[in-house]
Amino acid sequence: MRHRAIFVLLALMGFWVPLSHLETQAADDSWLLLLDGRPIDVVGYFSEKYTTLTRDCSRVRRLEDREPLHAAAREVIGHYSPPDSQSVQLLQVAQLGHWLLVQAKFNTLQAAVVVVSESERGLTIPEGGVWSGATHPFRPAPTIRRYLHHRVPTVPRELIDCMQLESEFTHAAPNTPRTLNIHQLAGPD
Repeated sequence: MRHRAIFVLLALMGFWVPLSHLETQAADDSWLLLLDGRPIDVVGYFSEKYTTLTRDCSRVRRLEDREPLHAAAREVIGHYSPPDSQSVQLLQVAQLGHWLLVQAKFNTLQAAVVVVSESERGLTIPEGGVWSGATHPFRPAPTIRRYLHHRVPTVPRELIDCMQLESEFTHAAPNTPRTLNIHQLAGPD
């Protein structure tokens, strides 16, 4: 009888002790798992894996630096929030139909992911089509995808899902705040 009680107690402790180190926390329209107070974006991790497994990027085309549409995208982003945005360097430009998804960096602004729409009037950045800022403690790709899908629902999901983030977005700065901090570039007046 005494041995049985010890085994039950050990089983309960084996279950309870690991759970005592885990908590969940709602933050920025998502959830974080806290392991001894350290945030882990489990939802973002599984979202990223699911997107990677289910996306179809066969219609998404990467634009080369020498293409006219690449230069036009650089120009429209450069004029979005002058003078700071004029130092734009395009890291990656992806196209699907009349939509572009551009990853850009600047001298004095944070790196940005910009949605650009092509029409007979030329290229435009739709309202809400700019993401920039830190995502820590959230995983960058799912956070940026969720933000852009929400702000520009007409952009093809396929284009945003096929986004492959450059290193400017995947490495948090040493003193990055522990909350989601989205800064939008100021739009034209």
